[in-house]
Amino acid sequence: EYYKKSKTFTIENNNVRIRNLAISPSEETLICTLENNQMFVLGLSNSDILKAEEMNFELLSQSFHSQGITGLDCCIRKPLVGTCSTDKSVRVWNFVEKTTELVKYFPEEAYSIAFHPSGVHILVGFADKLRLMNLLMDDIRAYKEFGIKACRECCFSHGGQYFAAVNGNTIQIYNSYTCENIGNLRGHNGKVRSIYWSPDDTKLVSAGMDGAVYEWKLKEFKREKENVLKGCNYTCVVSTPDDRTIFAVGSDKKLKEFDDAQVSKEFDTGIVLTQICLPLSGRTLFAASEAGTVRSYKFPLTGEFQEYQCHAGPITCMRISFDDSMLFCVSDDGCLFVFDIRDKEGRGASKREKEALVYAEEVLVTKSDLEEKKARMVELETQVNELTMQNEYQLRLKDLNLNERIKDITEKFTHELEGDKAKFELLLQEKNEQEMEYEEKLKQAEERHQQQMQALEAQYQQKIMTEVERYQQLLQEKEMLNERWDEQNSLLVESHERVIQELTEEYEGKLQEEQMNLERVQQEKEEQSREFEETKRQLEEDADREIEELKERYEAKLAQEREIGLRLKGENGIMKKKFNALQKDIDDQKEEIKQLFEQKKELYQTISSLEKDISGLKKEIKERDETIGDKEKRIYDLKKKNQELEKFKFVLDYKIKELKKQIEPRELEIADMKEQIKEMDHELERYHKNNANLDLTISDLKLKLDGIQKEALVQRKRNADLEAAIQRFHHGLHETTQHIQDPKALKESVKRLYQKHVTEHIKPAELDEDIQREYNRQREYLEKSVESLKRKLHKDMEMHRADNMRIMQENVSLIKEINELRREIKTLKQNQRAKELDGASPRWKQGKGSGSLKGLPPEGEAGREIEIQRNEIQKLQNRIAELEGQLGLEHTVNQRPLSRERLPPMEGFADS
Repeated sequence: EYYKKSKTFTIENNNVRIRNLAISPSEETLICTLENNQMFVLGLSNSDILKAEEMNFELLSQSFHSQGITGLDCCIRKPLVGTCSTDKSVRVWNFVEKTTELVKYFPEEAYSIAFHPSGVHILVGFADKLRLMNLLMDDIRAYKEFGIKACRECCFSHGGQYFAAVNGNTIQIYNSYTCENIGNLRGHNGKVRSIYWSPDDTKLVSAGMDGAVYEWKLKEFKREKENVLKGCNYTCVVSTPDDRTIFAVGSDKKLKEFDDAQVSKEFDTGIVLTQICLPLSGRTLFAASEAGTVRSYKFPLTGEFQEYQCHAGPITCMRISFDDSMLFCVSDDGCLFVFDIRDKEGRGASKREKEALVYAEEVLVTKSDLEEKKARMVELETQVNELTMQNEYQLRLKDLNLNERIKDITEKFTHELEGDKAKFELLLQEKNEQEMEYEEKLKQAEERHQQQMQALEAQYQQKIMTEVERYQQLLQEKEMLNERWDEQNSLLVESHERVIQELTEEYEGKLQEEQMNLERVQQEKEEQSREFEETKRQLEEDADREIEELKERYEAKLAQEREIGLRLKGENGIMKKKFNALQKDIDDQKEEIKQLFEQKKELYQTISSLEKDISGLKKEIKERDETIGDKEKRIYDLKKKNQELEKFKFVLDYKIKELKKQIEPRELEIADMKEQIKEMDHELERYHKNNANLDLTISDLKLKLDGIQKEALVQRKRNADLEAAIQRFHHGLHETTQHIQDPKALKESVKRLYQKHVTEHIKPAELDEDIQREYNRQREYLEKSVESLKRKLHKDMEMHRADNMRIMQENVSLIKEINELRREIKTLKQNQRAKELDGASPRWKQGKGSGSLKGLPPEGEAGREIEIQRNEIQKLQNRIAELEGQLGLEHTVNQRPLSRERLPPMEGFADS
């Protein structure tokens, strides 16, 4: 085993799954994120020595909403933002310090929230009631409840003296200070989704799911302007500071601008906008979408906007600060985003900073809380004084103990110092003795070195003398060798001169013989030159005759090349037809590929449905795991409380012992402590009983867990079978794609694939209208293409017919040329026979004896030329027949009568 579990750490009060883990580079800190959107940090520096129950996770910064946020509002006098969520919590955030001011959980879900301009009151709409609450220093307390259930929209007026709350399709107006209902606004046929106060609090604009936008006058509580658009569910409405223009968004994916209750402008947004905000500066308009994006529209509206992606879910609410410097938006993903609003041109920034009012720092505290705080402070002061006296006494005792220890340590170190000094003196003495010893050894070594040097010098002097004597002997031997070589050299010179004289006499005789041979060769040369002249004359005559023959041969080749050119033109037409046929095959292949893609799409849909089933089963398993986790969490909490009580008991026992040691008796306090201990013992017994009951509950839960695990195994087996089927289909599809070049094999492979995997009848999916229109458009395009190809084919047939007629005319001219060639061959044949009768000419015989260039007699060569012409004519006739068959004109050609009867074979060449 590479890894072994050593400790287990638990995050208290968060019985949910962990999503991600990260460790710092120094490996001292561990950060984890949970499914309920919380982030915790754990220090790992002391993980080896601390116990598992002592390792506590802490929040990284602050806690967040664990579910979607439903309401949002911003305060004017304080840098506070309030949010409420379906996790039954209300949170107040400080957007300047970026911290959480207050968090409180309620028994009911909260759907809407409104901040009083003063920042000391909030209005929250719960599932059961609408509550008006005070924001205290460390708590949120309700002081008035209204009988409005599931209030989805509420809002304070700009002055703070009134607030409006939505009750179904009715808007109720209340006085903020007396909490009495001063009027109701009725007229909507559906639920009201948005309300907006005018800057002077004399008017109110509302929009609802019935497609109505109403402007109310609060003096008479009557409707002043209205605009109704059936089929559109409005989600948000705002108006300009001068109350002349109203903007609204809804489910029709349009941004509408109303002037005098009439739609003056309408912009298609392409997506459903859920919220809009209009700053007091009036330079831009902010809009939020269901895709989690925030858009900034130019104002006055032109349709141009910039878009920013921030949330992972639909934005539920959006507000802007009073000074137009911050934009807040919340979403179903449980996140609160804060945007800093800045003008690109920098207009108004310095003015806004100069006129900005300092935020209020006052907090609201009740009298009872203040008295409790004071009493607690007095109690803590007394405890501090007692602890100070106790600490001073403990410090005195520690000082005495430390002084005694210092004395002991000082004496100990003085003894050690004296011993070290004695050791140092001994070592110093040893050092001096060793120095004297090594100096004597060094002198002896130097004397030995001098003696060795003298002995070596005498030895090498003697060797040098012997080498000098040897050099003198070698020098004498060298002089003797020089004299001997001089004698040998003189003998060699004499013998060389004698050999040269003998060779000179021999070559003079040979030179006379060569002169005689040269005269004889010149005579032979003259005879050969005469023979060469005669041969040259005969060769020139033969060359003239061969030139004439080559001229005739190349003229025949020229005619042959012309015929090849005509044949290639015919082949070009055939290739064009083949190209058209291949283009048609390509279109058929594309259609088959399209059908295969449609089948692939259907298979992917089947796979997606199976994946949805798998995700549903995983979700069910997850929910059951969460239930088990909640039970385990509850058991852990009870165990922890038990441990805390035991620790508290231990602390109390220790405190009793300390009190007994004191001089002044505190019998009354001891009696009170004993009573508390007895009560805690009773409570401990009660907790033991609860633990026994919880053990029974744990056993039941374990049985349930076993059943769930068995069911999970069945589902896993089913998932494995589905994955195996998908894998087999992938292999079959891969084998099918191997036959993409062979249509028949591809068709058979697709059939086998369908019979193998489609065992049940599948209902054909209905085509979408857009797909049908696209199919019709493609069909019209293909029909037009077919018509154009037919016209092109007809045109090509006409051209081929003209080419065929031209080829026939050329054939007639070729037949005429063949007849002329036959006549010429016949005359040549007669001349040849006459020459054979008269006998061969002397020049012919002489040329044949002297190796003429012509290797074959004229009769054999002419026969070969005629045979080549016949073969070429036969090839041309076969080619013409093929062309006529491909163009579909064979019936016309076969019915055409022969222009003339077939020529008889030539005499004398039939056998050849």
